[in-house]
Order: sequence, then structure tokens, then C-alpha cells
Amino acid sequence: MAEQPKSGAITQAPTGFNRTKRQWARGFLWLTSALLIFDKPLFSLLTSSCAVYTMHGGTWLSHKNMKWMGASIISFLVSLYALALRTESDFVDEEKAYELKATLNVKHRAAEILWGGILLLVLGLTIKERIDSAVGATSDGMERISNSLSKNNNGKAKIKSG
Repeated sequence: MAEQPKSGAITQAPTGFNRTKRQWARGFLWLTSALLIFDKPLFSLLTSSCAVYTMHGGTWLSHKNMKWMGASIISFLVSLYALALRTESDFVDEEKAYELKATLNVKHRAAEILWGGILLLVLGLTIKERIDSAVGATSDGMERISNSLSKNNNGKAKIKSG
């Protein structure tokens, strides 16, 4: 029978555990940003809460996890704020308090569009970083190949085709 860890023992997370959590959280945040921009605060509240729940199980002191946990929490709060303002706007009588209703609508849309845009920018920059690192790795590989070919051809006559 395998030994059970003691109740006070700290178990080590498997390799890639936090990375997987960040990937899931980023997926939820992509959905959240789209839902915020398309004025769906209830659904963005649900997806941002899924992102928070996903990230809460990871390592808290990792700067990468802190970044995505922060984005998840802010997304949750903005979604909650937008949903509250939208609900309050529904209760206001348009004939008696048109300015209040318009102000609530403008505020909730501004919060959704601003945070949704910022979130899309942050998520887009993570994709750009991955593309840049892949291009950098490819160019490094090509440079090594050309260097090794040039070393192999030193002292040899080049063969001209044609």
C-alpha cells in the first residue's frame, strides 16, 4: 500500500500544474472580454468567476499567477459592477428619471468597454510574446544551421549550378 502524506506535509504540485491553470484562466478571460464588449454582464460574471476559481488553486506567490489572478478578480468586479448598474437602470422609470437611467447605462457600458478592451490588449500581448519567442527560436536555429554549413564549407570550392 502506498504511503499517505501526513496531514501537515506539503505536497509538491506536478510539473505544468500552474501553467495549465493559467491557460484555463486565459481562456475564460478571452470569453469574459468578448462578453463584456458585447454587453453580456451576467455571462461575463460567470466566466470571470470561473477564471478566479481556476486561479485560486495555483501558487499564489508566482508573479505569473498573480498577474492572471489580478486580471480575473478585476474582471469579476467590473462584471459585477456592470450587472448592478444595468439592473438598477432597469428599475428606473424612463419618464420620471431619464437622466439617471441614461447615466447608469453610460456608466455600465463605459466600464464594460474599457475593461474589455484592456483585457483584450493584455491577452493579445501574451499571444504576441509567444509569436516573438517562436520567431526568435526559429531565427536562432537557422543561424546555427547556416554557421555549421559555413564551417563545413570552409576550404572547399563552391559548386556552381547551371
